[in-house]
Amino acid sequence: MLRSHFLLDEVLQEVPSMFRKKHILILFLGVFLSVCGGWFYTSQASNENIYLKIDKGLFYLKEVFQAISRNYVDEIDPRELSKSAIDGMLKEFDPYTVFFEDPGSQQMRMITRGRYGGVGMEIGIRNNRITVITPMEDSPAKKAGIQAGDIILKVDGQSVEGKSLEKVSNMLRGKVGTKVTIEIERTGLDKPLVIELTRDEIVLKDVTFADFIEPGTAYFRLSAFSDKAAKELKSAIRKLQAKGTIERVILDLRGNPGGLLTSAVEIANIFLPPGELVVSTRGFHEEENKFFTQEMPLLPTQPLVVLVNQSSASASEIVSGAIQDLDRGVLVGTETFGKGLVQKVFPIDKVSQAYLKITTAKYYIPSGRSIQKEDYKKNTRLFVNLSDSVEYNQKIDYYTKNGRIVHGGGGIKPDINVKGKNYDAFLYHLIARGYLFMFTVDYLSRHPELKHAPQLVINEAMVKEFQDFVTSKNFDYQAEGEDELTSFLEIARKNKYDPDIQDLVTVALQKLRADKSHQFERHHDLIAQFLEAEFAEQIKGNTERIRVMLKYDEQLKKALTVLHNMEQYQELLAIRDEK
Repeated sequence: MLRSHFLLDEVLQEVPSMFRKKHILILFLGVFLSVCGGWFYTSQASNENIYLKIDKGLFYLKEVFQAISRNYVDEIDPRELSKSAIDGMLKEFDPYTVFFEDPGSQQMRMITRGRYGGVGMEIGIRNNRITVITPMEDSPAKKAGIQAGDIILKVDGQSVEGKSLEKVSNMLRGKVGTKVTIEIERTGLDKPLVIELTRDEIVLKDVTFADFIEPGTAYFRLSAFSDKAAKELKSAIRKLQAKGTIERVILDLRGNPGGLLTSAVEIANIFLPPGELVVSTRGFHEEENKFFTQEMPLLPTQPLVVLVNQSSASASEIVSGAIQDLDRGVLVGTETFGKGLVQKVFPIDKVSQAYLKITTAKYYIPSGRSIQKEDYKKNTRLFVNLSDSVEYNQKIDYYTKNGRIVHGGGGIKPDINVKGKNYDAFLYHLIARGYLFMFTVDYLSRHPELKHAPQLVINEAMVKEFQDFVTSKNFDYQAEGEDELTSFLEIARKNKYDPDIQDLVTVALQKLRADKSHQFERHHDLIAQFLEAEFAEQIKGNTERIRVMLKYDEQLKKALTVLHNMEQYQELLAIRDEK
């Protein structure tokens, strides 16, 4: 299931009121000044011509904007023109410096606090229709009887056909206590259902799974770093401690895109003693800030493994990097994303709730290394005195607390590299296009008794029925290399290449397409696992889905192996046996 996330590493900062005028041109110029204002201030002493450059730049922007608005051959929407100009300016920077509008401040509340006003259901596109993936527990949607597989037809009388997921999500969100009416289509019913829901505060969980996965071994999955992440994790730890002794810990940060920098420090503090440096930040306009642990840790000595992958970013890398640099635990998985940049959000116009998110600093983990990938500067002509190439040199040695050599400049490299499952084009399209979801919804509608079964076993008949279901939907996909072969064949025919060459490519294409019919057989075991997980989620929720997938998780298996081999664990962390 694919989800998108907006990354944020700091809280709101104020912008002078002169930048928050209603006029569109002033808004545009305000954004321009916000981006270059610090440069203007700090450079004036060294370059007297900076005043002229700023004035000339603003003059050009104003004159071009007005000339286009007054003289272009077609009518121009000045608001859209200003937004395009802003986007054009910001695209020259890193991908995290962006301008956005957030009516109702719903996005800001969801980013920083992990909560918003809404009805509480995850939606997706299935067969080109807006479909309920799952209603959240204790949400208005769940209480009103909304079911997975329901197709949303209208929101407040307005058809959602052709609308994006983001647009429909915004239609469903709103102030707590307000009402929204949705019209849905449900399998087995002749007529659509019209349901009125009262929006409530929806709280997104940062800790999506917490339990003993074997005696003494506690597993925690952290999916985000909102302002309540540490509180949630501490609560989950105490609940498990009430059930039994936590002897070993696995912290799963895979797929976690990050969040608040302060939350990352608080999470690290759960495992690190007070007074430890977790991260420092510094930028051209910002003095160095150092962030230390403040409290006694809840889990100070338990052997710890942190799971990471290529989607662990930002705050996830602060935590995993600090754990590695301070030799507090072993990292298992694959190299992390490599986002070592800090953003602050500046309100540009509080009336229309327009914001500018600017990268203001880089962060450095305890060994002194930056893990930011070098390729974030899109237009180096904009920058002067570039002198940070040393930060991206992966050959430079940094040292952990125990003297282990680590490197920066491209993400956190785990202590033990274990690749995750590699899904080819067949599996990717099978999952992303919702066939597993659609099949389980259909199957459970025909076998409702399974919802009350103590355990669901995926047998051969179910796997075969799933294959027949997918085949009946005329499922097809582009195998890797198929597009290239097709394009080459067209070129060969157009340019009248040797017929033997054309025949070879034609035969290769035919064999490749015939080979696709064997994919179900090749992926039989994985398909059975996916079906088991999908049924678990439909019947018992996302927690059970995670529990099922953990059974087949090779990275988790390696983590358990390390935790049960203290000799290897201590060797990996260069822990010397003091006798």
